[in-house]
Amino acid sequence: MNANANRSMLFGVVGGYLIYLAYELLKGMIDKTPTKMPAWLTVLVIVIFVGAGGALIVFAWKSWRKSREDQDQNPVDIEQQENELKEETAKESETEPEAPEK
Repeated sequence: MNANANRSMLFGVVGGYLIYLAYELLKGMIDKTPTKMPAWLTVLVIVIFVGAGGALIVFAWKSWRKSREDQDQNPVDIEQQENELKEETAKESETEPEAPEK
């Protein structure tokens, strides 16, 4: 997974959590759970949480889809990367001087 996919996943989880918090607040209002927060403020927070959570989920979905399209257009050859890594490590081991023995 690349960094964009990880970031998309994190945004999606945060968006889902905000929607979950809004649901819990709404459930508390319906059950008439005693709270110190006025009802109008609770409704305002629910609307903000649902809006922000939904926006984060949509953004995460679009970002994840874009990263998948980029990955499909530019496939990574794993064998080529492994060979390049082996060559780099071989060059580094040839150029490093050996430590004197004690």
